[in-house]
Amino acid sequence: MADFKVTELDADFDFDSLDYWDVVIIGAGPAGLAASLTTAHRGLTTLVVEAKDKPGGQPQFLYSDKKIVDIPGFPDGITGEELSERTFRQATNALVQFRFNEELVTIEDTEQLEKDDPLKRVITSQGSYLCRKVIMACGLLHYPRRLAALDQLNSKKVHYKIPKIGDYEGNQVIVVGGGDSALDAAVMVLQRAGVVDLIVRGEATSGKADTLARVVQQGGRVHTNTEVISAEFAGDRIAATLTGDAQIECDHAIVQIGFLSAKETFERLNLKLNDDGSIAIDPYYETSRRGIFAVGDVHGDIKLIAVAWAEGIQAAIYAFKEITSPYWLNEKRLHDHKIALIGEKMSHAASQTLKGKN
Repeated sequence: MADFKVTELDADFDFDSLDYWDVVIIGAGPAGLAASLTTAHRGLTTLVVEAKDKPGGQPQFLYSDKKIVDIPGFPDGITGEELSERTFRQATNALVQFRFNEELVTIEDTEQLEKDDPLKRVITSQGSYLCRKVIMACGLLHYPRRLAALDQLNSKKVHYKIPKIGDYEGNQVIVVGGGDSALDAAVMVLQRAGVVDLIVRGEATSGKADTLARVVQQGGRVHTNTEVISAEFAGDRIAATLTGDAQIECDHAIVQIGFLSAKETFERLNLKLNDDGSIAIDPYYETSRRGIFAVGDVHGDIKLIAVAWAEGIQAAIYAFKEITSPYWLNEKRLHDHKIALIGEKMSHAASQTLKGKN
């Protein structure tokens, strides 16, 4: 698909003087970053709003030190932190603007027009931004589930993402959870001379069997049918009381028990949803509300970084086409609809012919 009317942004551009943004992107994970550098490279003023304090999404916050080995072009793998830093640097070089620690509240339609295009108002916890198009790239799962027994300690020794290597090297650590993220965290600690107690609420872990085998082989202790009932400080350490009143002291606790769904946010935006709570989209990644696109985990079944990149880029180009080529997407939709109707008529005619022969 050829791009037309491409103009580069000036390095001295005064973004503070903008009356509105061309594109506002919600989320600075892989899909959001790929979308942002794509729109900015096409001369669109682009703002990314991120609820956390840094970019990167799940690769940054769930496995920053873990080698990701399934991304083409990185035969030796690349850590989530390095991948996030590289993509973020690429976006900032393209003059994408970022607002961190801002959570999306709602998106309003306005009566203000720009070239017959109704502007939208993105309202966050810190302000509001007028724009022509919105790309939702915030992921299906927003925030890690907290564990009250440990959370009440309000301690930096309680982690809801896998901490930096130096934070637990050679330390005693409890890892709470039985999924892949919890097992991966346990392996990373054990590989760095740490001691691990894996606390699993259910009868068995739900993560990969080979990863569990590595945990056991490297000396990790697995406690099934067990929960952290309470916790307190024992000097500089955490003393956790488990099911059955057993106690474990540790230097750090890593909690990996899942995430809270973003479904409530999507419902508040009045977007049509699929049965699983994800956002329904058309073939152009546009939602039930015109001018709002959705990419990545917010709708997709295949949750891979490469897929998030591809969707972010595609939605960005469709948004660019809508802005620079008025009615382009409407005309393309109409053309595709006509093709679909023709196909349905041909299929119906063929079925009738077969019935006649029988």
